[in-house]
Amino acid sequence: MGRYAAQHPVLEQLNQKLEARSDTLRRRIAVYVEKRIQRAYPEAARRQPMAVQKGKADFLSAADLLWLFVIGAFLGDMVETVFCRLTAGVWMSRSSLVWGPFSVVWGLALAMAAVLLRQNQDKSERYLFAFGTVLGGVYEYVCSAVTELLFGTVFWDYSKFKFNLGGRINLLYCFFWGIAAAMWMRYGYPLVLKLMKKVRSHIRPWMTAALEVFMAVNMLTSALALARYDARTSGDAPNGQLEVFLDEHFDNARMEHIYPNAKKVTKAE
Repeated sequence: MGRYAAQHPVLEQLNQKLEARSDTLRRRIAVYVEKRIQRAYPEAARRQPMAVQKGKADFLSAADLLWLFVIGAFLGDMVETVFCRLTAGVWMSRSSLVWGPFSVVWGLALAMAAVLLRQNQDKSERYLFAFGTVLGGVYEYVCSAVTELLFGTVFWDYSKFKFNLGGRINLLYCFFWGIAAAMWMRYGYPLVLKLMKKVRSHIRPWMTAALEVFMAVNMLTSALALARYDARTSGDAPNGQLEVFLDEHFDNARMEHIYPNAKKVTKAE
């Protein structure tokens, strides 16, 4: 073939031209077919790689985090209320705030779990359980220490439980955090995310802003009421109109009803 091509250069040049034309025709056909597919299936044409889609699906805006926090705070309060009813036989307030059934500890925990674990929600239940057990124990310990430092009050005491650490956490409830993390990421978070996607078009910006203002005022008022409750039970007289207002609207009876397990920490002299 090589000798034949060398003896007939005109035929070799013609063959090269035919190959070039064939390549051109092949490219034109490919472009034509691609355009037809784009016109026939626009959704498929706009579809991006799975990694990009997953990153966009997992993106959580500030508004999403706010709604996740509120939903988690409400669900956590309901779960603890029912748990106390089943184990202690009484209906007990488990709210962290003076207005509404909202547990700030649970709200922050579930929102943080969504942020930290959403990329790993396909992991095994064992992984989610272990992660939730360790992180939940650390988180609960920090919450207990911070609230005692700010308000001079502890809102839970596990000193009577086995395998407790300073009465702030215990092994059994750390396991509960692990179970909660696995259940939330496997079932709760996907369901809430699906519902949020359905109602997102109906949620106006002013609704999110109103919820943000309400929760901010609620948390600030609760913090002031708790601080004044600590000072009042220590024998401090009200100083200023704000503390008089807090004494009138958030007296000891109301605070003890909202925070039945709150225990004032006796400061060492």
